[in-house]
Amino acid sequence: MPDYELFYWDLPFRGNFIQLFLEEVRAHYQKLDASELYPDRNLNLHYPGMAPPYLYDRRAQVWFAQMPAILMHLAKAYEYLPDAPEQQTLALKVILDCDDVLMEITNHNGMMMWDQESWNDFRAHRLANWMTLFERTGQSHSLKTDAGYLLGPRLTVADIATVALFGTLVHSFPELAKDLEHNAPRVANLCQRVEGRPAIAAFLDDQRRELGNGYCGGQIEQSLRDVIG
Repeated sequence: MPDYELFYWDLPFRGNFIQLFLEEVRAHYQKLDASELYPDRNLNLHYPGMAPPYLYDRRAQVWFAQMPAILMHLAKAYEYLPDAPEQQTLALKVILDCDDVLMEITNHNGMMMWDQESWNDFRAHRLANWMTLFERTGQSHSLKTDAGYLLGPRLTVADIATVALFGTLVHSFPELAKDLEHNAPRVANLCQRVEGRPAIAAFLDDQRRELGNGYCGGQIEQSLRDVIG
């Protein structure tokens, strides 16, 4: 019986943040379709969440929702937080930044579809600034273009979250790879190195073979493809 059950759709988007972590630590987990809980049963959970992902920790017998909360729970369980308390807070900040980028790149979770002018402005300014923000976080902790990690000398949950954000983004939308390389070359290299770790690489190979360059699905993804392409 698996230690964890993860409920999400067959898309990378927020789900990959959790799956990359579970794969890295070689946790025993089962991936289940989000439709088993959402939208009919999610409010019946103990500690309900508004939308997937949901994680059930069988060992603790606790449900978790919200991607940042799930990652912090797993990071504590597997000791993937930095050692210093202030750095642990910074790791949470990185995860929350990732969640903000997901919201912004989907135009506030699809409240509006992108038009070309709005996208061009977002890409040139806001998205570029987000990439620079992650790059400067890494620089301040000695991240190099070919070595190091976002918050110091070892891999932490902050690296996995960053790779789930930008690695997924540039795989799904290769047109954005040059944006990342220009604004955050250290982060671009970090994505390649972490995606090359054995367990993560095997998972991504299988997922990308199955899903191609799928991202978040539906009208939101189509809106992105229309303006990026």
